Amino acid sequence: MENLLQGVEYRILQKSSEGSEYTGIEYDSRKIKKGDIFIALEGAIVDGHKYIKQAVENGAKAVIVSKEVELEFPIDYILVKDLRKNLGIIASNFYNYPQNRLKIIGITGTNGKTTSTYLLESILGEDRVARIGTVEYKIGDEIIEAPNTTPESLDIVKMCKKAVDKGLEYLVMEVSSHALSLGRVDMLKFDVASFTNLTLDHLDYHKNMQNYFEAKRKLFTMTKCKDSTAINIDDPYGERLYEEFGGYSYSLNREADLMGEILEFHSDGQLVRLKIGKESYEIKLAILGRYNLYNVLGVIGIALKLGVDVKSILKRLESLKGAPGRFELVNCGQDYIVVVDYAHTGDALENILNSINELKKGRVITVFGCGGDRDSTKRPIMGKIAQDLSDIAILTSDNPRTEDPHKIIEDVLKGMDGNNYIVKEDRECAIVEAIKIAQKNDIILIAGKGHETYQILGRKKIHFDDREIARREIVKKKIGG
Repeated sequence: MENLLQGVEYRILQKSSEGSEYTGIEYDSRKIKKGDIFIALEGAIVDGHKYIKQAVENGAKAVIVSKEVELEFPIDYILVKDLRKNLGIIASNFYNYPQNRLKIIGITGTNGKTTSTYLLESILGEDRVARIGTVEYKIGDEIIEAPNTTPESLDIVKMCKKAVDKGLEYLVMEVSSHALSLGRVDMLKFDVASFTNLTLDHLDYHKNMQNYFEAKRKLFTMTKCKDSTAINIDDPYGERLYEEFGGYSYSLNREADLMGEILEFHSDGQLVRLKIGKESYEIKLAILGRYNLYNVLGVIGIALKLGVDVKSILKRLESLKGAPGRFELVNCGQDYIVVVDYAHTGDALENILNSINELKKGRVITVFGCGGDRDSTKRPIMGKIAQDLSDIAILTSDNPRTEDPHKIIEDVLKGMDGNNYIVKEDRECAIVEAIKIAQKNDIILIAGKGHETYQILGRKKIHFDDREIARREIVKKKIGG
């Protein structure tokens, strides 16, 4: 037990007489097997201390708690203060720090993290990379559902062990501000850290932009070398980070180490000029938009910091595809374009609509909403953006959670005026309406959920996939003539 708790302040509440050989660690009592250690985490909704009995019945040989509890079972009880923040150290001790045998890349920012992780995985080679992020966790050939953008520290360490056991070389991960604040990645040292941007989001948690920025900044204090970074200096917060930490700067608007320029748009991609150091290159990218060019520049910077040569990077870039639910086309042979995208912040919505407007030949029809139990200040901002940059905006629900969907819509409407919007509270009805009114050369954007295959109503998840609904309605419209 002493080895397991090395580097952690703890107190033994009770020692059993059975010895201290443990088989595993879990914080979910349902996953406990005989000989495991149960971690009784306290969360905002669930208190793990209430499930000690279930864990013991399932075979737990020890319990690590964060507060005094009744010692009602003949097992080891250990008290650790700040247990959630120390969980990464405990897990690392147990699994012998597998993360130290991987090259770890952390990407943070409000938007662009997911696409960047997919792009980087393609550049480094899928057979060499473990990937952790919003869409899924991928460890070699194993895909794990992603309940959080950045998982709990124990899960990260376990995935690092799996990655090492499978002979993988890199761990590429999205690092959320919540994870940084809660200490989920404190046990990691990053080989490269990258910053995409910082815009209005998560203020329900961070309270203000300075706190939000400080959470993101923490990642750059956790690199093995101070300048092992790739930073977007067109963002004012990125500029602050670059001034402090250095590394590779990237920009579309000013002089930087890495620069990009869009030369031509096509329906299936864009021709761009890249400036890498003193050299310029023209290549065709299969992903569209200025914001995606930012993502490309960021991953170029990361790859260069990892020692990948420019020629190899450019070759991989020409065959890149984006992430699921990020500017994903729903194509059933219709004469209008349907795009599904995860854009759920004002900045992300503005970026993708600006890109769409550069491509438009007909009208832009936008289906969007705002999530419940989240920062309400961004709602009218998103409403104005959707209305201003669309010919028709269809306002609907987007994971209302425990809030009244009608109240959320009322908040969004505070930023909208004029007569180019429709309100359809039911999301399926909103998508049906968009397909119904679409004409030749129109572009429909279904924003907010992207890769998600569910709606959160109350505290329940129900199956819902924007892409499925859109595909069904497109085919139905074609058959109907």
